[in-house]
Amino acid sequence: MTKKNITGIILVGGKSSRMGSDKGIVKLNGKTFIEHILEAVLPNVNEVLIIANNDNYNNLGYKVIKDKIKDCGPLGGIYTGLMNSKTENNIVVSCDIPFINSDLVKYIIENTSNADITVPIYKGNIEPLCAVYTKRTSDQIYNLIMNKDLKIQNIFKYFITKELYITKIQQFYTDKLFVNINTPEELKQQKELAL
Repeated sequence: MTKKNITGIILVGGKSSRMGSDKGIVKLNGKTFIEHILEAVLPNVNEVLIIANNDNYNNLGYKVIKDKIKDCGPLGGIYTGLMNSKTENNIVVSCDIPFINSDLVKYIIENTSNADITVPIYKGNIEPLCAVYTKRTSDQIYNLIMNKDLKIQNIFKYFITKELYITKIQQFYTDKLFVNINTPEELKQQKELAL
């Protein structure tokens, strides 16, 4: 798969209620979360769509799109991204996993086959917010939203899903790869660990 036929969909549309402020513009190691994510995604895609429900991202130079269906969590963001993407394959990344890197993103994209969704498994956990979704998943995702079945872990039973196991033998592996930062306490902890 070449860079030319995949879109990066970055989800920052959440309310960030636990963080107390917009997560995407929170700083870690001198850069905002969205900057960390863009660094990981940009080398591997030909277009970036930012799914956000406020104007904090309009100055970054990428298309910013508000959720088509409000208050549906990550599934709503994925659906909005797929509806606005011009490519069949799309790497969807949440902005609250700032330790991912471009080699991980490249690995996921390069190992996408004919599956509907290609998703990494890391430390025994499925990581649906750093995964490749095909446009053909959008109808079923819409149906789930309409049925108020918004738990993202529930969607895999509806699709042909390829699981990619992320292990320590891979060069891009780090112990923090999928650390999810949702609260000021988690952010403080990561900043202290970096000292």
